Amino acid sequence: MKPCRDVAVISDPPAFAALEQEWDDLYQNSPRATLYQSWAWLYSWWEAYGEDYELRLITVRGEDGLLVGLIPLMLERRLGFRRLLFIGTYSSEFFDVLVRRDWEHKVCEAGIRALRQMNGWHVAELREICPTATIWRCLQGWRRPRIDLQLEPCWVIEVKPWEEVLASLSKKSRKMARQTLRSAEQDGVRSVLAEAEDVERAARRLVALHREMRQGRHITQEHVTHRYESFIVSAARRMTARGLGRISEFWRGEEVIVSNFLVFDNDLSSTYVVGASQEAIRRYQWSTLFIWDALNIARSRGCSYVSLQPGNEEYKRRWAKEVPYHEVVLGRGPILSSLSLPILRGYRATPEWAKKPVKWLRQ
Repeated sequence: MKPCRDVAVISDPPAFAALEQEWDDLYQNSPRATLYQSWAWLYSWWEAYGEDYELRLITVRGEDGLLVGLIPLMLERRLGFRRLLFIGTYSSEFFDVLVRRDWEHKVCEAGIRALRQMNGWHVAELREICPTATIWRCLQGWRRPRIDLQLEPCWVIEVKPWEEVLASLSKKSRKMARQTLRSAEQDGVRSVLAEAEDVERAARRLVALHREMRQGRHITQEHVTHRYESFIVSAARRMTARGLGRISEFWRGEEVIVSNFLVFDNDLSSTYVVGASQEAIRRYQWSTLFIWDALNIARSRGCSYVSLQPGNEEYKRRWAKEVPYHEVVLGRGPILSSLSLPILRGYRATPEWAKKPVKWLRQ
């Protein structure tokens, strides 16, 4: 294999935009990539939120100039403390490096070297890392201070025929799920995938329903902002155009009552954000509707798993299994790593069992 010719740290946002075609090609040729490492996803996020951060995108190229690796990072400055984060932190499900097939070793070596040589940061907080992420291989080369933490788990359903999925539920839950689908059918409720020409309107309907669903309950304040809506609209448009995502809507007459933004990679379908009207919540078990729909769409695409995202909602525990999530904190020196610990209080150290691969997530 040819060596890496060039490693660069991109801090100029227009250069991020200009990488679109090369990034798409790298993504298509990266076996372990998830859609959350795609240009369409991360650049949509950057358009909405990038003004709060400084770009620190590490690119790795082969001798012929071919883009073979990306580490999508950004710098946050707060009260004199400078953190490196993955682009999209707190708004994506899985984070990882992006590596072209058969280039893992060279890219990981080059990426860690670039991180060591990069100035201007105190700690790198790398969140939402799943057990099978490529970045674990990169981190083997880190010889400076490191803290491993376990985060709130992600919830994943194995894709099976509907009756097999129901068999894993309690008798009461199976009865409620079947009753919900019968009631929806009797009411003429139909599920429709938004087409490209309607996807932006569908995205705005989804955000409105998400806010309505959370009325009187906890909602992340960011989700009521204009820039959150802008991010969802841009991401839905770009992901739909690339076949990496669709918005699925449940229509009752001329009204959308439940909406779900699904995003896809080769083996996984994720329910990124869901919305439901207050009427739908009163009349149906709305979680059954969107899970039934997500499983059907996943089966049609040949996906093996549906992710329900992290969170402590009761319905997730009822339907899905846990996948452990990790955070790794890298420090440039022992003193600064110690100073970062107050920021991380409330998390607990990763137990040994959580470090083992999860056989029902991609190997």
